[in-house]
Amino acid sequence: MNTKSVDLNLDDENEVEDFLATYGTLKGRALANRLEITGAGCVRRANNLSGYAWNKHTAIACRKRGEIEDALRYEAICERIYGRMDRRDQW
Repeated sequence: MNTKSVDLNLDDENEVEDFLATYGTLKGRALANRLEITGAGCVRRANNLSGYAWNKHTAIACRKRGEIEDALRYEAICERIYGRMDRRDQW
């Protein structure tokens, strides 16, 4: 199996913004290719990264507006995404 690790810190607000500015709503094989993620499950890994980034972005925005309960809901979604990622799904 050929896999490549993606060096991202999607808990960092600036990296989340950079990720979204670079990849936007791109998903699936196209996103995996752009991230240079290869191997079995590469599309799933790419989609997980995208989902995490968008939900983290929303959580950050909610916190800035003082909407803490909403932020916690989006952060819980991020935790679920992270929890279902295989340990080999390195960011």
